[in-house]
Amino acid sequence: MEETMSQGSAFKQSMHDDGSTGSVMPFQQLSESGAIEAQLPSYMQRIEFDKLQLSSPCDDKYVEGTILVKYPPHEFGSGEKVFKMVLGEATTQQSVSNQASINTFIFGKLVNDCEHALKQGDRVVFTKFQVSTSPSACKDGRHAFQLELSEETGATVFVYAKSVKESSAASNVNSPIIQRPKIGMQDYTYVPLNQIKDGVTVNVYGVVKFFKPPYRSKGTDFCSTVTIVDPSNGRLNCVIFSGNADLLPKIYKVGDVVRFHRIKIQEFNQELQAINAAGFSALTFDGTPGAPLKPRTSSKSYKFTATDQSTVEELRRWANVNLSIHKPIIKLSEVKPAEYFDLTCQLIAKAVVDRSAVLLKVWDGTKCLHPLWQIPVDTNALEGDPASIHRLCKLTVDVLVYDNHISAANSLKVGTYLTIHNVHTKLATLSADKPSRSLDTVPEMEFHLHGGTSYGRGITVLPEDCSNVQQLKQSLESALVADQDSIGDLTLLDIFNTSRRPSAPERASATHVERCHQESATVLTAHQHIRTTSLQEVLDQTPPQKNRIRAKLVNYEPKVLHQSVKLYCPKCRSLKEIPSDDHISSFLQDVYSPDSMTVDPDTQSHDTLWYQTTTWEAEDQRRRQITVRFVKTDKVQRTPEHSTILVEGVSLNELCRLSKRFGRVIPTTSRTKYLTLNDLSIPFLIQDRKWHYGCKHCSDPQPVNALQPLSLTGSWESSVIAEVLGIQLLRYVFVMRFVLDDGSGSLDALLWDEAERFFGISAADVVIDNALQEKLTRIMDTLCPPRASKDDCPWLECCIKSYYVSDGSEQKTYYQIFDTVVAGAEDL
Repeated sequence: MEETMSQGSAFKQSMHDDGSTGSVMPFQQLSESGAIEAQLPSYMQRIEFDKLQLSSPCDDKYVEGTILVKYPPHEFGSGEKVFKMVLGEATTQQSVSNQASINTFIFGKLVNDCEHALKQGDRVVFTKFQVSTSPSACKDGRHAFQLELSEETGATVFVYAKSVKESSAASNVNSPIIQRPKIGMQDYTYVPLNQIKDGVTVNVYGVVKFFKPPYRSKGTDFCSTVTIVDPSNGRLNCVIFSGNADLLPKIYKVGDVVRFHRIKIQEFNQELQAINAAGFSALTFDGTPGAPLKPRTSSKSYKFTATDQSTVEELRRWANVNLSIHKPIIKLSEVKPAEYFDLTCQLIAKAVVDRSAVLLKVWDGTKCLHPLWQIPVDTNALEGDPASIHRLCKLTVDVLVYDNHISAANSLKVGTYLTIHNVHTKLATLSADKPSRSLDTVPEMEFHLHGGTSYGRGITVLPEDCSNVQQLKQSLESALVADQDSIGDLTLLDIFNTSRRPSAPERASATHVERCHQESATVLTAHQHIRTTSLQEVLDQTPPQKNRIRAKLVNYEPKVLHQSVKLYCPKCRSLKEIPSDDHISSFLQDVYSPDSMTVDPDTQSHDTLWYQTTTWEAEDQRRRQITVRFVKTDKVQRTPEHSTILVEGVSLNELCRLSKRFGRVIPTTSRTKYLTLNDLSIPFLIQDRKWHYGCKHCSDPQPVNALQPLSLTGSWESSVIAEVLGIQLLRYVFVMRFVLDDGSGSLDALLWDEAERFFGISAADVVIDNALQEKLTRIMDTLCPPRASKDDCPWLECCIKSYYVSDGSEQKTYYQIFDTVVAGAEDL
């Protein structure tokens, strides 16, 4: 006992202050008769399986459990060994079926230490492990995450002394099983890229030839695509997935050097491609020759030997001499129209333009030589220091960010250094419906980051120690010093110009614009420079066209405003009415009637690992049986408003009451062996009082048991639930028809695609919020006052576009409102 305790103390003494291990044995023993806390470092805390998280560091945590299953080891293509076991969390005498279990993988030299010493039934403790997503969780029903241990991360395996005595591999209870290999020994084999083969798992070094910044994949993971090359003239496309974007390789530019451990080679589209295998780890180095050899990695522990250092330096020299990948950074002063380039810059301000775009104001210390497109945005909507925005206004450019990049743009902090990949520059086009302000006007240059990930499109946040940022800082500091006087002069010049007495035409134009602005009940969010077109001219044009019009709303449909909200499928682009209460009530009565409810007794009343079942008989003449299944999430008792329940046999009134009490309610049926959803004629989910429907045509409903992994991860957003259950989620949208008249003509214009932006109201919220319903009524009464004559109706400034729709026999012209919002809607 004393000898074992002294060994635990020796382990504590061998730990550095930062938690890293010196010559710590990777495999050690614990005494069953002593408290585990006394045998481990004092800062170590036990973490239970259900508290594991992808983003949380585990350097000061340990897990404890029993080996339920142990699989034979196998070798990767690099010769590195790996073996898998299933760890049960319970350490007392419990049945295996009631234990929480998690897949665990051990790699490299640690396999030799543990392969023969560990047996099924042994009690073990793991430290310095890594947590990653388990790809087999849906199939094996185990934890959504898996544990990965290797000497590379400094992992240590502790086994209780009783277990070791029973092992034929143990000869001395008070000694380590196997000594740690000498420090400096090369443990890993790296395969040249021209020698990789299909079906093997290998370790590689390479230089980045192409990459895409992390982006959200079609599933729930983030993805990073990297193409690497090496002196063997080999080339490899790598696709790396992770549930946490911070765990993906930290690549900042083409030319960076990467080291990947445990990538699996497979054939895709007749080419070899690599994906991350279990135990994957990555180091990234700046590819600039002479730059510090500081690895970028999410791991706090890694092995980097003198041989690794020589490999990185050799790849840097090779790439610098043989590859044309170290392209100079393009400055704003060098940018030309119709180019795609990577812009390394600092964020000065940002603003949400609308639901489809975010504005980023950035600078790189140089001044663009072309006139710039200034995006009209309310000053109050800009996030950033007003003084800096004003001071640098002549050096900043406006970049519009669209679609899948909006989330990344919204998360940026002002002052951040970043690279915007594949920025598109173009000149503002001039056309008949978008005339120049004057014949002498030079077209303005626009900057756009389009949607998608083609050509590496995306946004990368750069740390301050990055070589690109060091160059950028020098440029910014030089600009502040050199241009301080000129910036001040420009500011004074602007003041003098604003105090100059305007000419008669300018005064007339300003008066007209001010009067239009005051009298119009709507405001344009773009295209203010386009001339106003009469409705008769619009009617005479051949679609497609876009126009700015000024007209009055003389009528609209539907008059019953709640009927303007529809359900829209973005996949098949179909519209449907929201099911009425009578329809839902009738459906529930039919499907849950005692005559039609032929349930599987094994499914209906039994508890499972992920939900607990309660049943009772309804107090009505039909003698319905109501079943509620409470989804388990963790050991902490959740409040009802944050809980998920699966219900069966309920009426509409009961469903409404339950939805007000519980955060998520999912109507189900147990007619078959598996718990399933009902017909999509009724909502498949009620969450936070919102009733979510699915498209019958585009959905492929899955058994409700598919939700089990969510009980471990806690990701209960409606979009995630719909994806797991195979449901194509329907969106709530406004659909209205406006009759517009300007005296020259009259036309019907649809308002639907941008209706939420027009009203400043969410269609999904207006269905459940009486205050928003009243606000919508006030807005429509303002735009089209009831019982008012046409002369008393306010003017509306609108952008409308025309297009053809074919009904099979002929083409019909339709008009739609866009880029228009109600003025002062927030005050109505």
